Amino acid sequence: MLHYIGGWDLDQTLIIVSLLLTAITSYGSGLEHRKQSYVDDRLIRIALRGAIPGAIVGVIFVFISGTQYKSIFKILSVVVVGFVIYKMVMRITSQSISADADREIQQSRLTGISAFGGFLSSVMAVGAGLIYVPAMKFFGNLNTRTSIGSSLNVMMVVVPIAIVTHFILLTGDQVEILTAEVWLLAVLVLVNFIGAKSGAIIGFKLFDENQLLKLFVGVLSITWLNYVFDLLT
Repeated sequence: MLHYIGGWDLDQTLIIVSLLLTAITSYGSGLEHRKQSYVDDRLIRIALRGAIPGAIVGVIFVFISGTQYKSIFKILSVVVVGFVIYKMVMRITSQSISADADREIQQSRLTGISAFGGFLSSVMAVGAGLIYVPAMKFFGNLNTRTSIGSSLNVMMVVVPIAIVTHFILLTGDQVEILTAEVWLLAVLVLVNFIGAKSGAIIGFKLFDENQLLKLFVGVLSITWLNYVFDLLT
């Protein structure tokens, strides 16, 4: 939003702001999911083994890529989000979309995919729920709602680490830009937290598992179309 509507340049300053709002959103919704016990702490710890190092590597990648970052960001966004949508739709239409309590948890795959999610979080300035949620559902064998809650709790740890790592690499001018917008950021943080908390509470009451999964794919599809349009124009 800040890039497309506010005109902010696509650099580490904007990444930090986007990640800050992502962190607030994950806390607002993640704490509500934890309150309702829609989390799996064991799988969260497994995911963090990959997600934290992945986030740090992602920050270094952004710093090294320099002026090439914008093009890389747009192409990566289209490819990754498109692939995730495809995999989610294939799973939804298959016969094995429900969690099976006897199915073995694939720890190595969950850790590996989470590392990629952490990397994307730092590079694409997102929470990477588009990676964590399918990973939790299909490699961790969780239902959709618990997959979302666990993913949010992974973000609550990974995103702040990505923010701090990005901030360390900022120039003096970039720090001044953030300081000048402190009141705008404060308002955005408050609005995001209230919206995330309210959205989680409403979602618990209005959507069942199947509806929630379809809604998730729908949101991803809208995001992907926006990325494609931006890349083509």
